Amino acid sequence: METLQPSQHPITPQNSVNEPKRLRAGEGVSWFTDSWRIFSKNKFKWMGAIILISLIPIAVGFLFGLLGIESPPADFNNFNDFTSTIIIRELLFNLFFYWVGFCFLGGIVLLAAQTAQGKNFNFGSLFAGFSIKKSGAFLILLLLSIVVCLLLALAVVIPFSIFANGNFLRADFMPAFPILFIILLVIIAIYSMMFWLAPAFVMLEDMNPVAAIKASFNACRRNIPALLVYGLIWLGIGIAFWFIFMIVMISAFATEASIQQSTALSGPFLILFFIFLLITYLVLYPVAMIGIYTAYRSIFPQGRLNKY
Repeated sequence: METLQPSQHPITPQNSVNEPKRLRAGEGVSWFTDSWRIFSKNKFKWMGAIILISLIPIAVGFLFGLLGIESPPADFNNFNDFTSTIIIRELLFNLFFYWVGFCFLGGIVLLAAQTAQGKNFNFGSLFAGFSIKKSGAFLILLLLSIVVCLLLALAVVIPFSIFANGNFLRADFMPAFPILFIILLVIIAIYSMMFWLAPAFVMLEDMNPVAAIKASFNACRRNIPALLVYGLIWLGIGIAFWFIFMIVMISAFATEASIQQSTALSGPFLILFFIFLLITYLVLYPVAMIGIYTAYRSIFPQGRLNKY
């Protein structure tokens, strides 16, 4: 009886890791166009989803508001305690909303993946990030993002504070501002690379937050040219948006024969501009969030983990 040699049936290790692809710079354009394609297939449903996830935090905030916030005590000896309570409450309140945002972002990424694969648009997928396991992972991811942001900020502020002796407006320190600006851009880039794709890894690959951050940074580091092109596209959109904003503002507040005429004319312009802002938000926000998925799938066509 013939004995099979081990080489004839190689054993593939479970959960082997795929390395991120190194893409050409033009792939950054594809990230945007693919995001737009996914959005346009279900554009009204995507708009409805964004309205939904925007109204839920507002409704929660309104309910919290109904509970009321204590007025300052008449006894000012307890005023410091009252202030401390308000500060802690506001910190927890904002932390809660950022956590909700992370969970919804995971749902958007999952929904983008499902619709890109030809599945039906399922509003329930928006809440997939609130499962016990995923919500815990997104909370840790949020806390890590805050810690990393603080550490990176301190890495810039402390050395420059020492160098400037606490006075950033000193005349001899002014030439250092361009250097400080460049360092800030680098810090922002590092922070963005660490956390941009992390929600996709947490949601779609079931990775722990620390591993997701490492994978995101490594994937972005290998595709900086594509990231720059993608960033330039959004920069162009931002400039165009600002240009339209300035046109509307100039038109609304153009000098008129009288203040009454100017006020009468500014109303319709401001209403139209508000509608423009709303539509822009409902379109560009989901396209930007879907871009997390399209970039992830482009860099990892087969996913990061091979699961057998």
